[in-house]
Amino acid sequence: MSKSNHDRVLAFLDDFHVEGTPDFARLSEYFAEHGAYQPLVPATGRIVGRTAIADALQKQYRTYYECRCEIHASAAMGSFVFTERTDHVTLHKGDRKVGSRVCAVFELNDTGLIVSWREYWDSGDVMRQMGVTADELAAAM
Repeated sequence: MSKSNHDRVLAFLDDFHVEGTPDFARLSEYFAEHGAYQPLVPATGRIVGRTAIADALQKQYRTYYECRCEIHASAAMGSFVFTERTDHVTLHKGDRKVGSRVCAVFELNDTGLIVSWREYWDSGDVMRQMGVTADELAAAM
């Protein structure tokens, strides 16, 4: 199960981090009906449900475009997949480039759907690169 879960998460990240705008409806199909996404642990709440997750991802694209994912390490154990990556985006405002080191934990069910996705990253570093306050960053998520 670990290898197939690992492959599934990497496929999801590939489909999410594309040139242009991802297909958010397609991305939602990676999630269990009541799957959860927490964009920044512990600062943000959990977003629950396929549609709500797709909406949250689409909202992020109002702030940036051309999101590219550089995976540094990944591992799987049972139903869990762990990734360490750098997300590179270009902000709509000023075409500023931002890179954020991210650790993520995915949990998948027996049918290979994501039931939980939690991300951990340095919000202070991202705010500095973007030139925004904590409230402005939260509004973009």
